[in-house]
Amino acid sequence: MSNSTVVLAVSTGVVVIAVAAAVVLVVLFVTLSMRGRQRRAAQRRGDARRDIDEARGRAELAEQDRDVAREGGEHLGQERDPGPDR
Repeated sequence: MSNSTVVLAVSTGVVVIAVAAAVVLVVLFVTLSMRGRQRRAAQRRGDARRDIDEARGRAELAEQDRDVAREGGEHLGQERDPGPDR
């Protein structure tokens, strides 16, 4: 084997190693990117569920307040309005 053949073989090996390392880095970057995206999506879903639960709680309280107000209003209305026979 001549000297130029050895240099060519070493250069080819270096190129193959460099390309393999680049591919590994790209795959690693893509994997981490996808994982981060999944985490953010899961966090958004959790936030949305929490917001929905809070909204339901506020709606229930509003319904209770409305019912109490209606009952109070009916009660007050009966006291104020003696009716047509009086």
